[in-house]
Amino acid sequence: MSWQKLHSVLEQNRRRLDLACAAAVEQVGATWSTIYCAKGCANCCTLAVNCAFAEARAIAAGLNEPQRQLIGERAAWLVQLNKDAADLKDFLRRHRSESGGCPFLDPVTQSCQIYAQRPLACRALLSTRPAAWCGVDFSTLHPLEKQAFLSSLDPQLVAYPTHYLATPQELATELEDELQAVMLEQFNCTLSGNLIYLIWLQLEFDLAEQLANAPDQLARFLQSRELEQSYLLQFRQ
Repeated sequence: MSWQKLHSVLEQNRRRLDLACAAAVEQVGATWSTIYCAKGCANCCTLAVNCAFAEARAIAAGLNEPQRQLIGERAAWLVQLNKDAADLKDFLRRHRSESGGCPFLDPVTQSCQIYAQRPLACRALLSTRPAAWCGVDFSTLHPLEKQAFLSSLDPQLVAYPTHYLATPQELATELEDELQAVMLEQFNCTLSGNLIYLIWLQLEFDLAEQLANAPDQLARFLQSRELEQSYLLQFRQ
């Protein structure tokens, strides 16, 4: 078994989603709406990003040593947060407020350093509101402010109750599912989870090589090292 087919499908799915996003931006623009995403706008880069393992593997292959070190440091923080969080909602809230942003975000230009290989989930996030709204903690808003915001959204256009376009996110989910289906076909299992944690697993343990050589041993390997963290990794056979 090899990763050649998964890599080919990933490249194909990236192109397909990028084309769909470009078409969606053009269509929305024609209806007098605006997509506010632009280089240097990084408020969404505090979100916890989930992806298929094939995406993390592709990103890990191109990282330099400083980036690898940052991934190791962030992975350790994520494991501790995973242990401390009261539930998934608490995990996501604290990730947003305490993570300091994506380790791939350039601190000077506020631009993505892995833009060409960024996950499908990141590619699909297109904001119909100014950048400030992408950094708002809605749990802190006054109820009237929250209601005004929700009332301003077009449920036919966005992934309600968010202000992000729905169509690209729906397609990204389909394409992620397709990657998982190919992985199941190739390795008799699926692996997904937190982007940074998956990249760290690949860098630290070379899971791709383990899957290629002995996929039936991966479950035991993950369990023996207590790597199946509830909010960070989803492994299915």
